[in-house]
Amino acid sequence: MAQKEIKTIKKSPEVVCVSLGEDVAEAEIVEVVDAQPVTDTEKIAALEKRVFCLTNALDSLFAIVKDIRDDASRESDNKISSMIEAKKKENKVEVPEGTVLTGKTSGLSYFLQVRDGGFYVGITRYDSLSAAAEGVSGVRRSGWTFWKLPDGKTVKEVFKE
Repeated sequence: MAQKEIKTIKKSPEVVCVSLGEDVAEAEIVEVVDAQPVTDTEKIAALEKRVFCLTNALDSLFAIVKDIRDDASRESDNKISSMIEAKKKENKVEVPEGTVLTGKTSGLSYFLQVRDGGFYVGITRYDSLSAAAEGVSGVRRSGWTFWKLPDGKTVKEVFKE
C-alpha cells in the first residue's frame, strides 16, 4: 500500500485578492495576520488602513461603472450635448434633464443626475448644484465648478464659454 502525502496546513488563512478594472484580472494570495490591535493607537491605525483600502476599492468600482456608463450612454450624451448647445444659444443657463454629472471629493467619486426638476445624488434630491456639491463634500462650494460633464468639463466651463 502506497503512503499518502500529508500536507501541512498553515495557521494563518489565505485570501485571494483580484485587482479590479484591469483587462486581465490578476490574482494575488495574501496572508491574513491574526494579530489584533491592542492599543488605541494601533486600533486607529488599523481603522485608517481599512478606510483607505475601502476608499480605493470604491474608487476602482466607480471608474469601472463610469466606463461602462460612458460606453452605454454615448448616444444619450450626444443628445444632451445638443440640448446644452441649444440652451446656450437661447442664453439659458440650465442643465438639461437626463444629464449625468460626476464629482470627486476626499478621494471619493459621485454621480449626480438631473431629473424631475432636481439634482439627485443616489436617492437624495437637491435643489441646486451647489447644494449637491456641499451635500457630498461637507463644505460649501460652487456646484458649477465641482460637477463635471462626461467630457470632463465643469458645468461652468460649458455654460460660460
